[in-house]
Amino acid sequence: MSAGPGEPDIEVNTHLESEPKYAEQLGHISVAWANLEWQLYIIFEAMSGSPPAIARSIFYAIDSNRGRREMVAGIAGVLLDDNSDKSILDDILRRVGKTAGQRNKYVHDTWGVAQTVGHEVFQMRMNLGGPVGKMEEVTLPDMASNHAQIKKLTDELITFQHRVKSKIPALLEKYRKLPGLGLVYAPKGHPPGRKPKGFHGRP
Repeated sequence: MSAGPGEPDIEVNTHLESEPKYAEQLGHISVAWANLEWQLYIIFEAMSGSPPAIARSIFYAIDSNRGRREMVAGIAGVLLDDNSDKSILDDILRRVGKTAGQRNKYVHDTWGVAQTVGHEVFQMRMNLGGPVGKMEEVTLPDMASNHAQIKKLTDELITFQHRVKSKIPALLEKYRKLPGLGLVYAPKGHPPGRKPKGFHGRP
């Protein structure tokens, strides 16, 4: 690998075979994230009111965690009538998004182990723009922290499920009784088909 100007080139291995503790921690992060995604799906299924097969096909048709969070937040914004419930879920989803950013780096960015005395472990950040990428050191404590945060958020999602579970059937029933999609005129503009005042007098 080419180093910066005036620095010697460094030989790098782009795998973690020589660093099993890092590989193990990466595995823990991946497993924990799968559990978090599953709990997010459970909330989506319950709040959507869809049969499990339908809810699953919708949720997993969206590849990104961001898209899935936005679906859950969108349903919650309409369904939940308790502002404290909305606030708690919004806060969890916001922190899930922040944690997802670091998790995505660990999972998707290329790893490197410098063939030096210290065997420094880093990842190559190639999406920063400019003529060169960036070598960013990765430490086991940082990875452990990300793992712990994912587990904490998963526990909070489970706690939230228990908080709203008994409320959801009645909330869904309220919307099932509506005759259809309600529409109202915007405060400005004109209803469809109605010409603005003075239209016929214009040349």
